[in-house]
Amino acid sequence: MTAAAPDPRSCPTCGDALTFEILDDERFLVAWSCVTCGLIRTTEPG
Repeated sequence: MTAAAPDPRSCPTCGDALTFEILDDERFLVAWSCVTCGLIRTTEPG
């Protein structure tokens, strides 16, 4: 039995779709935000 991985484009808090905005294209810094609950996450490659 295998478990399905959660969709990375959905909010981990409320399940709605996340939107993204590129903050710095040279450093690949992206902000992911949820319009419904206000969660904001940033991602940057290590």
